[in-house]
Amino acid sequence: MPPELLLAIEALQTLPGMGRRSAMRIAFDFIRKGVNPTKNFCNALTALVEHVCACEHCGAYKTQGQPCSFCDNPKRETKSLCIVENPSDIFAVENTGEFRGLYHVLGGVLSPLDGMGPEELKIPQLKARAQELQIEEVIVAANPSVEGNATGHYIAEMLKPLGIKVTRIATGLALGQALDYAETQAISQSLRLRVTL
Repeated sequence: MPPELLLAIEALQTLPGMGRRSAMRIAFDFIRKGVNPTKNFCNALTALVEHVCACEHCGAYKTQGQPCSFCDNPKRETKSLCIVENPSDIFAVENTGEFRGLYHVLGGVLSPLDGMGPEELKIPQLKARAQELQIEEVIVAANPSVEGNATGHYIAEMLKPLGIKVTRIATGLALGQALDYAETQAISQSLRLRVTL
């Protein structure tokens, strides 16, 4: 194979879930489509990483210099806060149509073995934000894993003295399943059948 093709395949393999065979198919497709479509694709990716950033309040993805479409939307319910691990999880929850409140992205889950404690996550900001917004219910929508459950219990213990109801999405999701890969119906059921922590 030409060295340029090998480099392209290796670069594509760094994407999540991308094996060598899939990377080869995509690289061959770029060659087949030609220069202009490939440049358009590259420009779109460059614009993505240059202009999309995290909201300073909730952590959702937004365009730099623009308000967050969740925090800045007056139609959103302001008394409930859905806690997710990553910004991509917000879109999984939004696709269900079950939640109309605000979001807070933790940036992961508690995992002492990986050096992820409350200070490495956005847990202190969560407490401050919940108090500032006078949140009545916090829904923990962390992935159903041992770490996700531990994070939910930690948040519940932290917010109990503030009189905030803390619930956890129900187990319509399989243990260990990532939220952003789950079926919309399973997430929807999990939100409807959430349990108090």
